[in-house]
Amino acid sequence: MRAQETVKTPDWITEALRGASALLTTPEACAILRCGRRNLYRLTASGRLKGVRAHDSGSSRLLIPRASMEAYLRGLEG
Repeated sequence: MRAQETVKTPDWITEALRGASALLTTPEACAILRCGRRNLYRLTASGRLKGVRAHDSGSSRLLIPRASMEAYLRGLEG
């Protein structure tokens, strides 16, 4: 049996996600990606970035799991 390999997270991704909580708010995710809210919504609608909807007080907030953000950023490495 082969030992499971661990993949080291690139430094720039570690730095971008430093201090991020398990669920990122829309403004937090936009700051990490350096994009606007509309582009963030497009990324989630297309399925390129996984998001979850949190329903509180009748409104629906988009939250991005930290793991999803990390996976998306890894995909940008090419």
